[in-house]
Amino acid sequence: MWISPLNCENFDSWEILKVNELFVLQKSVAQVGLFWKTLQNVFDTKQPPFRIVFKSSQNQLGQVIAVGNTKEEIDKDWKYIMDNFMPAVEKYDDFYDKESFILYKLGFLLSTVNEHEILDSKFRNASNVFKTLFNVPDSEELLNFYSCSYDNQFFNQGWMYISRNFVCFYSFILGNETKITIPLKDVELISKIASRSGVFNNCISIATKDKQEYVFSNLFHREQTYQLLDELTQRTMDRLLKVTSKVDQVPGLSYSDSLSNTDSISDKNSKPIDVKDIQAQRQNAEFQQLFNLPEQEDLKCVSFAVLSISTNASIKSSGQFFLSKTFLCFYSSNNPQLYLVLPYFVIKRVEKANTTNNNIISLIITTYHKIKLTFELFCMRQQVNFICSTLRDQLKGSVSKMAISKSFISNLSSEELLIHSTITKKCLGEKFGYIKSKRTNEKAKTKYWLQYFSEYGRNLTILRTPTFTKLVRIGLPNVLRGEIWEICSGSIYLRFLNQGYYQKILEKYAGHVSLSTEEIEKDLNRSLPEYKAYQTEEGINSLRRVLYAYSFHNPELGYCQAMNIVASVLLIFMTEEQVFWMLTVLCDRLLPGYYSVNMVGVIIDNQVFESLVLKYMPSISEHFKKYDIQLSIVCLPWFLSLFINSFPITLAFRVLDCFFLQGPSILFQLGLGILKANAKKLLNAKDDGEVMNIFKDYFATSEEQVMTTNMRNNIILMKFNALLIDSLRDFKGVTYELISKMRKSHQYRVVHSIQNYKKRSDIRDLKNTHLFNNEDLSKLYDQFYTSKFYGREESTQTDDNEKMDLNTFQVFISQIATWGHNKKELKKYEMKQEKEKNRLERKISKDSTTTNITLKQPPKDKSNIKDNLNDSSSLEDIDTLVNESSSNNSISNISESSSTTSTLGCDALVGFTFLNRLFEFFDKNHHGYLEFQDIVDGIGEIKFGGLMSHIDMLFHVHDTGHKGYLSREDIILVGESLLFLCRKMEGDQHLSAVSDLMKEAFGLAEELKKEKKIRNEKLKLDEKTSTETTTQEQSKEEEEQVQSKEEEQKQSKEQEQEQSKEEEQKQSKEKEQEQSKEQEQEQSKEQKEKEEKKDTITKKESKGTKEAITKNEEDREQEKIDEPSKVTSTTSQINDYMNDMQFPLSTFRLLIMNNPFFVQYFSDFENTINFNMNIAANVEGVKTEILDLIWNEGVKWAKKRVQTNNNSNNSGGKSSSKPIKSSKNNANLSSSYNSELSPPTLIHKSSRQDITYTYSNAEEDDDNEEADSMEKLLDNMEMSISEENSVPPPDNINNLFNPFN
Repeated sequence: MWISPLNCENFDSWEILKVNELFVLQKSVAQVGLFWKTLQNVFDTKQPPFRIVFKSSQNQLGQVIAVGNTKEEIDKDWKYIMDNFMPAVEKYDDFYDKESFILYKLGFLLSTVNEHEILDSKFRNASNVFKTLFNVPDSEELLNFYSCSYDNQFFNQGWMYISRNFVCFYSFILGNETKITIPLKDVELISKIASRSGVFNNCISIATKDKQEYVFSNLFHREQTYQLLDELTQRTMDRLLKVTSKVDQVPGLSYSDSLSNTDSISDKNSKPIDVKDIQAQRQNAEFQQLFNLPEQEDLKCVSFAVLSISTNASIKSSGQFFLSKTFLCFYSSNNPQLYLVLPYFVIKRVEKANTTNNNIISLIITTYHKIKLTFELFCMRQQVNFICSTLRDQLKGSVSKMAISKSFISNLSSEELLIHSTITKKCLGEKFGYIKSKRTNEKAKTKYWLQYFSEYGRNLTILRTPTFTKLVRIGLPNVLRGEIWEICSGSIYLRFLNQGYYQKILEKYAGHVSLSTEEIEKDLNRSLPEYKAYQTEEGINSLRRVLYAYSFHNPELGYCQAMNIVASVLLIFMTEEQVFWMLTVLCDRLLPGYYSVNMVGVIIDNQVFESLVLKYMPSISEHFKKYDIQLSIVCLPWFLSLFINSFPITLAFRVLDCFFLQGPSILFQLGLGILKANAKKLLNAKDDGEVMNIFKDYFATSEEQVMTTNMRNNIILMKFNALLIDSLRDFKGVTYELISKMRKSHQYRVVHSIQNYKKRSDIRDLKNTHLFNNEDLSKLYDQFYTSKFYGREESTQTDDNEKMDLNTFQVFISQIATWGHNKKELKKYEMKQEKEKNRLERKISKDSTTTNITLKQPPKDKSNIKDNLNDSSSLEDIDTLVNESSSNNSISNISESSSTTSTLGCDALVGFTFLNRLFEFFDKNHHGYLEFQDIVDGIGEIKFGGLMSHIDMLFHVHDTGHKGYLSREDIILVGESLLFLCRKMEGDQHLSAVSDLMKEAFGLAEELKKEKKIRNEKLKLDEKTSTETTTQEQSKEEEEQVQSKEEEQKQSKEQEQEQSKEEEQKQSKEKEQEQSKEQEQEQSKEQKEKEEKKDTITKKESKGTKEAITKNEEDREQEKIDEPSKVTSTTSQINDYMNDMQFPLSTFRLLIMNNPFFVQYFSDFENTINFNMNIAANVEGVKTEILDLIWNEGVKWAKKRVQTNNNSNNSGGKSSSKPIKSSKNNANLSSSYNSELSPPTLIHKSSRQDITYTYSNAEEDDDNEEADSMEKLLDNMEMSISEENSVPPPDNINNLFNPFN
């Protein structure tokens, strides 16, 4: 790694490896104590062990220009110098010219080096350490790491590693190890606290659902750490809610569609987390929340500014000026409070005014409604130019939207009132009439609003002042209520940016049916039935279309009860499209989780409300606890229906006015005000019924006039107006920020309570528990859903929450069974499987190309073909080509199986096939997946089955096709599965037991075959005897019948014989005459043939030798043709022998029972299942994984030492070229290493402070290379104490755990 030139301080502790006239490559040989090395690792002050020094004239010892943590890294930089610097330097004679050239080139290199590359190298090292130290799923990726201390102890300083699902901590100082793993799904509260001394605010506290608290201090980047943890925990809780929501099908998903085909489902958890931009992400979220903007709006720039308006000179306020992708915004918390959201497409003109101060710029913006807004920006000249260029670019990009905005604005109610003084009938209120109240003056309210519009703008260009807030709180006029709701909530911006989307959804899903549509149809006639419009088909159809459209737009939420009530009220004042986008804002931002399947949002807000009652009215809270009065029963309908079902309908409209203006905080303020207004009555109530009657009477009389005191004066007000004034005044501290903070503090607990409730219900619904107690079922349930939670990708966790596939089943078994795969085996298997797959693909492609070449070669000549047919080699080639196509599949299968068994680990391969069959055994109904009941049944059979049940399970697992017996191949797989199950046992007793079992199996197979032959022979004899007896009886009956018939036929035959004799005599005379003629003809033919034979004998004698040769060749060819048939016959005999081996269940039981080792093993087989194998176990003390790493790193260091010794010996001369023989002890060590037993005890705990090792992140390609290297090491090395002490130790053991190494 290249660095800026740094003066060298010393040369004494550095060893020179390479040198030339300008550069020196050195290696550190400094001896540093354990304590100081620990501090170096903790605070990241350890210097790299390799460096390159430039012999500069500026310093006597030179200047360091490159450093490296490994030899390979520094050699790369040295090679770059040799290839690029040295050839160019040779052209210069003067040393100063050479020096200036090198420094110039070095400056160019440093300018091209990106700081992120340096950080990436550190991050890769930290990621390798994270995956090595902690037993987390292999799919976990490190997001960031921080230096911190655990439990406020300086000498417990270490590193915090944060991944998507875990928070981990590790420290190893002065021989004390601390390792902590916290799953984010178990977190209940994350808070920022001060240190124990109270001086520094640098601590973060993490509380889990197990009531444990973890405190991490000395966090130099606490705010960044907290933001990352908060974001990750929020995403984890959202995923938990989806997993715990027991839904067979997505509610809003059409029956004719699949989840993969729906584009409307958006999951923020699937988006990648960019740690570097997390601060910007939070700023964007706060900006969107402040101005109620769409999620796509990203903040471009912020500046301090002063706003003034042309229509009112008294309005002038200082605040913050924002520019985003689509909007120009301004917010002022000073008096007067101003609030502006101005889309770029309603800006008609922008002017830049000159000022005397260079740090002040004035922008005069003219809006669509010809109102001039002046912004005085206070910022540096560079930021001024950036703001102007950003504003110019965004205005250019909004030109296309300006053409659409004119028609959009002209259809708004405020435009129609000011221009035409009338409003077209769009909403149900204009068609069927508004619900009027006795004490409202609509004309006066409308007049005030029209005056405000002319002064401060309207709809998309409106400036909100304190007057705007007052006009909303006294009640909106019916003709403007829908538009003001849209502006305050921000749904008008979504409607403008997505014009036509609502109509497209209706057309796309016309005629579709889902679970949500079925629920909607049940609630349509119960939605505000007292209103005229919902007593007609037009009003019902309008409500149906809105609810249908939203359920298909957001199928995961679909539809929930109480949505129909809110939508029916909105439709009175808004069009269908306006209500659709208002529901989107309501469910996504204002009331998140209120209308979900598990209604988690309402439950969380109920907990928040109870906490506020305890804070502001502790007497009422204590009274409710004393009499066990459930406040949630009363308050749940308030929040769910937004007080629509509580207050009279006209007052409910005013609640909605304040709700869309102020947000959800008004619901809590009104709730607290209602409790305070009825405090005396509530303190006398003793049950839930009395409390509900008190509130019922209060809501029924909320329109009455009451005497109240305001500004020390008695005023007669409506009870609702008094409630609104008192609530806003007495509980003004209940802001949206407080509500958001309290929601987070209660959210995690509510999610865990929902998860526990689902666990209890699922366990209670089990059909068979198999003698499991509740504690074991709870642990099994946790392991089942933990493996599903970490075994799947986040994008696939939205459906099939109750089903476990094969891959997840393998992870599940590894968590509860001692013989399951560990993380290393799974990773090793996956890596080798990919390599083998790629190798087979390359081999198949090569084979296909070679066969195509050979088959496409045309014959040259017919004569050559005949000559080649006589050649035996050519015949073999043709036979192979002909048979290649037919045997291609079998050869490929054999090659695949042989290659996989040779390259992949035997344990891993057999283990996966065994787990696959075990999965099929658990899947009794052959669904292709497992439910929790299947897991309980399968694990219960292992846990409570006993010896014979375990043997039967082994038999059925390997009984492929459910034949009722095991074949020879099944028996071989049984042996391999037993090796897999016993692979972690100490010693080799299980190997001999498996070999004895296989011998007995094949011996028993031969005995069974002999018995089968004897039985078949007996059966044949019995069949023969039975057939003979039956044939004798049949023959007797036939003889009797024949005799009776013969007597009848004798008489008729005698008459016929007399007639036939006369005819025969005539025919015999004629035949004698014909025979005499034929004899004469034959004699003449024989004489001619004898003469012809004499002539041919002489000719055949000359050709006899040739015919003998051809006959021998024909015989040989016939033998070659018959050979494959003979081979196939022999193989068929062998296959028949293999297929004849059949082991029924009774025989298999005897086979296992005759083996005492497996009798003992299967008697204790239930002990291999352990529900306490937790993935997030926190341990203290040195673990074996760390010792394995130390041993492997020691081997790598020793290999490098052997290579250097061999190189020095070879360069020493002939006398040093003799190999050094290894001792017997070394041979024993090598054999023990090759058998892959535990690491040798060469490194003791007491020697860890003296012997140190270097850690490298490079992994070996193959495990066999380490075994071979160990053999070479022990063959070429003398393990003498003197030589070992003379070699300097490499590096400290603590470097292994420093992510910056």
